[in-house]
Amino acid sequence: MEDCVFWIWLQQALGIGSIKTDWVIRELGSPEKLYQMTEQALAATGRFAPKEIERIRGSSLEEARWQQDRAKRLGCAVVTPDHPAYPASLTNIDCMPCVLYVLGELEGINDELAITMVGTRDCDAYGISTAQHLGYGLATVGATVVSGLAVGIDTAAHEGALQAGGRTIGMLACGMDVGYPQASRRLKRRILDQGGVLISEFPFGVRAYGYHFNVRNRILSGISAGVVVVQAPETSGALNTARHALSQNRDVFAVPGQIFDEKMKGCNRLIADGGKMVLGLASILEEYQGRYPPCIRLEKLSELLEQESRGMVGKIPARVSQKSERPLPAVEKTPTPSGQLESEQCDLSPEAAKVFQLLNQQPTDFDTISYASGLPVARLLAILTELELADLAEQLPGKRYIRRAP
Repeated sequence: MEDCVFWIWLQQALGIGSIKTDWVIRELGSPEKLYQMTEQALAATGRFAPKEIERIRGSSLEEARWQQDRAKRLGCAVVTPDHPAYPASLTNIDCMPCVLYVLGELEGINDELAITMVGTRDCDAYGISTAQHLGYGLATVGATVVSGLAVGIDTAAHEGALQAGGRTIGMLACGMDVGYPQASRRLKRRILDQGGVLISEFPFGVRAYGYHFNVRNRILSGISAGVVVVQAPETSGALNTARHALSQNRDVFAVPGQIFDEKMKGCNRLIADGGKMVLGLASILEEYQGRYPPCIRLEKLSELLEQESRGMVGKIPARVSQKSERPLPAVEKTPTPSGQLESEQCDLSPEAAKVFQLLNQQPTDFDTISYASGLPVARLLAILTELELADLAEQLPGKRYIRRAP
């Protein structure tokens, strides 16, 4: 394997996501050959504009060596196209990445069924619940769930996979050492602790800027067999990932929604334009029948599909321990003297227990709960969904909630 310094140099010389990288990899076969070319030789290729030649000749190896040293200090693998762990799926996309900074074990990705799940940050309970259920189901049968770590649909997809004890991949749009998304620190740690992977194409120290997400999204789709858009308005960046998937000949799936729901218009448009409608886990997995990798647990698949066919899809346990397959702990039927839900009685997060205390038998509207809890909207929606899945809360028309009797 070549010294990764030249691959890092190539990235900084041509820029992340440059189509010129493909020519270097497929025609020259080595970034070091480009590094050794004179200005006249570069011009003779007819591939580079004068400004690009100036940038190539002006880029040194020092910055690349600093990035390599930084990766070593942080325990990041530097995975390049000549590395055995480089995903084969990324070799057949345009602008294939020449450097991936990786935390976790990427080796084996070529033998997995990876499915990307994306959607809006400004999601509702329907979107969160759907993303969690699909992520949970995919992970339960052995598929790898890929998403972008953003709040909303991304986090719900990762959470669903983690609750199933499965493997998930988080794809960053910034340097691995940059704390973005800010709310994802604990999620990143849980992903790594459970055998998942964090991947970034961006050098250390690079912050997340708007255009980075489009650059990142081509890898988000490229590493997977298909992309599932769970909830997205017509202006959502998730549709950008879907467009990349179409250009890469990946499968595109979309969850349907109400026709006047602004949050679902992007998904409904994808379906109208030929994306496959997701009516359940079977809608996704049936596309891969006959080519399931060894990791797919067919006995679990049959069980889940049978549940779906009978309208009996199992509810996702709330915060199930990763070390056991125990069911959701039962809530004691006799309330505590204070009338509060003790941590010993139900396996809920402190935030979920707090929200539970705000509910009663009289319907309470979402805005009131939001004001009283002081939680961000996306986080509160996730918690209310968690309580619903645990049969501790029920949503009524008008976005009102009541406490369910244990």
